Amino acid sequence: MIYRIESKSDLTGAMLVIRFPEEDLDVKALYTIQADQPDFLVPFRYRCVDGEAECTYQLGNRVKLLYLCSSKSAGALTGFWEQVLQPLLDCGDWFLNPFSFVLDPQYLYTDREGRTVSYLYVPSKRPCGDMNTLQKLASDLAQKNPATDAKLEVEVLRAIMQDFQPRSFLQMLRKNGHAGVIVPLSAGEEVPSAPEEKPSPSASKEAEVQPPAPKEPVGSRMPEDGDIQIDFSGGGKEKKKGLFGRKEEKKKKPKKEGGLFGKKKEEPKELVLGAAAKAPSAEPVFSPFSPKHDTEGPGLTEDDGGTELFEETYFRLVGDQTLPRKILVDLQTDGVFTIGRYDVTIGRRQSDFEFEAKTKAVSRHHAAVERTTDGYRITDLNSAAGTFVNGERLTPNVPRALAQGCRVSFGTAGADYIWEE
Repeated sequence: MIYRIESKSDLTGAMLVIRFPEEDLDVKALYTIQADQPDFLVPFRYRCVDGEAECTYQLGNRVKLLYLCSSKSAGALTGFWEQVLQPLLDCGDWFLNPFSFVLDPQYLYTDREGRTVSYLYVPSKRPCGDMNTLQKLASDLAQKNPATDAKLEVEVLRAIMQDFQPRSFLQMLRKNGHAGVIVPLSAGEEVPSAPEEKPSPSASKEAEVQPPAPKEPVGSRMPEDGDIQIDFSGGGKEKKKGLFGRKEEKKKKPKKEGGLFGKKKEEPKELVLGAAAKAPSAEPVFSPFSPKHDTEGPGLTEDDGGTELFEETYFRLVGDQTLPRKILVDLQTDGVFTIGRYDVTIGRRQSDFEFEAKTKAVSRHHAAVERTTDGYRITDLNSAAGTFVNGERLTPNVPRALAQGCRVSFGTAGADYIWEE
């Protein structure tokens, strides 16, 4: 059965509401949850209104899991899937039906630290989905959270597409030696480098005892493959051997033209090139972590001539002129584009666009832009200084439609932009 999910908000923050016929209420599951609610469920209140059961879910500081998706190493990927699938395997301890979870990536949430994945649960006797719904959920999450190991990625996709079963899927990951590591989703994880091999004590002892090899006189043998050859010629120009082995370089004689002594003095080419070189631009310094400086990122531009390579929607700067002039947003329908601040303690990108680390009043995970069939909308991700549209602060986790020409402020320290589409 498909349940309609409504978004609401009040002074306490963002909420979601699901209603269904009261006769379908699973009383045993409801009482169990009310007595001991597990961490993997978004908290909700229940009441009966005009013969309908109404569940109101309080999102609090949770954010959508889709806002924190990224590629993951083997250990982090296993930990991620354990966070997602283990609740479906353990829910029987609370007399819950795994198919009464809302199995939609749009309604999966995580805490600010990214350590717990939370579901919406509908305490109804009529389930929300089936195995096909669960398989689609797994497929969508796998595409948005790929493995950095290509071989593991193939194994994951194969296991999902061929008779997907959560328990055997997790066993496959663990069996391959990928121990589950719960890594904060907001931090991501770098692939660990291989440990340095240290020489054994016996090898180092032999190295100390052995006398140094006698040096060969220069020119006593021809260099072999693998020898390090140092060029002392100072330039790398092609030179030919002379009659007695001397290196000679042919030079063109300058043409004799006018001048005081019949020769025209030529200026060095380096000076000519230096004089003709383009003067440094006076444009503000942009963050090296923003997509415009990432050749693989969306929204590339050419700032020297002001020519855009792609005509896309973007935020145009009207605030602090030391900040990036544009935040280019390249989105397909149902896509997500996240905006935040680079964190040197993490050492890697966490958002699609990141301001420099020194940018004031912008959080690591600040806001997200989504594109739907109705247009674009922006959501504040519980940022410390807030996100503002036309001067009005957004309620965290409550989307606001973006209209042409509206003013959007990320924080309160000059990151002010106009929305262009």
